Amino acid sequence: MVHNIVPKDEVKNYVLELMDKCGLRDYYERYPHEFSGGQRQRICIARALSVNPKLVICEEPVSALDVSIQAQIINLLKKLQQEMNLTYVFISHDLSVVKFISDKIDVMYLGAMMEFGSKKDVFDNPLYPYTQALFSAIPQPDPDIKMNRVILKGDIPSPANPPKGCRFHTCCSHAKEICKHITPEYKEYGEGHFVACHLLD
Repeated sequence: MVHNIVPKDEVKNYVLELMDKCGLRDYYERYPHEFSGGQRQRICIARALSVNPKLVICEEPVSALDVSIQAQIINLLKKLQQEMNLTYVFISHDLSVVKFISDKIDVMYLGAMMEFGSKKDVFDNPLYPYTQALFSAIPQPDPDIKMNRVILKGDIPSPANPPKGCRFHTCCSHAKEICKHITPEYKEYGEGHFVACHLLD
């Protein structure tokens, strides 16, 4: 009503249509305490879609849900993306969810972009040491596969007061002297694959 999306006499029908799209059919008369965690997340999605956005920012949208409900919400987001031609900025620490939903990936550390590229480039050929460490921590369901875990050492700096040079150098086992003093440039190391790392120079 605030954004004048539809005339006042059409608001209820518009809300019912949004609820239906988000899998909340027949729940219009329910009270807030009667909704489960997954249903509440669907309500958040419906609220976000109510103003006809082109871009939706999803900050850890499934982190508080159990795995079966996570899958339902992710599938709903994918369906709505195709139906409504949406663009998502999907912020998550869950790499399996990132791999499923993303087309392009930006790996960040202490608020800085460290590696960016297509899903295939970043997952198949991670170039930045922090990206490699993240991927080495993904659990593998096959017990016969031996993982080469990258163990991070050193102190994690404060995001409010990041270190000089490369922000990751205090935990990077490959850090050189230059990493401690000079911030690496963001360079393209393959078509559309950007990394900020002195080790690649």
